[in-house]
Amino acid sequence: MKDGRILKGEVLHQSAFKIRFKSAEGKEEEILKASIRRITFKNPDIKDPIKQEKIEKPDPALEAKLKTEEENLKKEQEEKSAKAKETSQEKVTPALSNRHGFEILGGIGRSSYESQVANFHRSVEQYGSILGGNGGFIYNSPDRKDSNAKTINLRYTWKRIVADLGGPHLNSLESVNNLGSIVYPDLSGTTVSQGAFTPGVPYHTISYKQINAQISYTTFSRSGLELRPILGYHKIWQKGKDDSTYEISPKDPANTNTIDWTIKYGVSFSDYLSGPSIGAALEYKWKEKWETRWEFQKQFLHGNSIYTRDQIAYLVGSFFEERAALNNQWKVNSQIISGKIIYHWRDSVFFWTGFQYSKLTYKMEHFGGDLDLNGSPLDAYVNTVLIQSLTQGLAGNSTAKAIFVGAGYSLDFSKKETQ
Repeated sequence: MKDGRILKGEVLHQSAFKIRFKSAEGKEEEILKASIRRITFKNPDIKDPIKQEKIEKPDPALEAKLKTEEENLKKEQEEKSAKAKETSQEKVTPALSNRHGFEILGGIGRSSYESQVANFHRSVEQYGSILGGNGGFIYNSPDRKDSNAKTINLRYTWKRIVADLGGPHLNSLESVNNLGSIVYPDLSGTTVSQGAFTPGVPYHTISYKQINAQISYTTFSRSGLELRPILGYHKIWQKGKDDSTYEISPKDPANTNTIDWTIKYGVSFSDYLSGPSIGAALEYKWKEKWETRWEFQKQFLHGNSIYTRDQIAYLVGSFFEERAALNNQWKVNSQIISGKIIYHWRDSVFFWTGFQYSKLTYKMEHFGGDLDLNGSPLDAYVNTVLIQSLTQGLAGNSTAKAIFVGAGYSLDFSKKETQ
């Protein structure tokens, strides 16, 4: 060869411009005669006098045509390889320009929920008991147990746009014991103070419901990974009710004016919040059947809570009833983190497991309720401002946690459109 190589093998066929050659290893190829220095039909190691052979130069036009055909063939093979790779990837992540589908998923699980609303009003009462010095209750830290949870979500996908509607319903069980002293007028009009306590408090249910509507847009997509900013609107309901708690105040043997009595409590609270949210969604698909979804959102909520407590005291030969109520307005900043792992069992059916964590941080905007505001209007205003400033620091956080397992069904409209 003109490049210095020596090829050994068999010449299968030759024309004016090229030969078809089979190497000693069995590989066949076509070689242009223009690239051959000489051909020897015997062992090339034996030195023979070099004979000038007439090399017939190929037609330049034909040579250019062969080169163009070779380049076109190579380009075609590269395009086929790239297309095959793209098709393989689309099995995992369909092209965003063709994506069009709908899915519904549901799940059940276990949840833990702690309400700031109930804790706040217990703290207010306890705070007043300490400052007032004329009786009241001191509460122990609530005892809580996990309870059932459920969730449902609808998702519509069109190209780069994803819209979601749904939310969870979480529950928790709570029990609170208290003790303290009760100040009351006895039957003769004398003021009496005597101790009271709860002998045992059954668990009652407190619940957290959330519904959200949100829309997101895919700003980044590569190799199964998607990143989308989220805009949403959330509504949250929290409530609890306990009408099975009793307090006992036994007679003090050292005080003839005291009597045995029992107080039955009916306590309830409700909290309604709503507002917009912003966040981000991160999704990753791999191995065709597996997918992970993460969402991080921050909510800006406003709303109000209502807390009522009824007391019915059973005395010897008599009873009395009293109700206290508070209606507060709140500003709440909330963070939500959720995650899912999804296994696509079949084209339309999938199974999933996941979690959700919500933290709601409360700030009081207005304190309202049954307040003793005797005196002038100025005194009433000053007392209201004082009470609100003193109780502002008692506001805390509500937290809701849950884990789920569930299943879902999806429809791929893009396949139907293609067909």
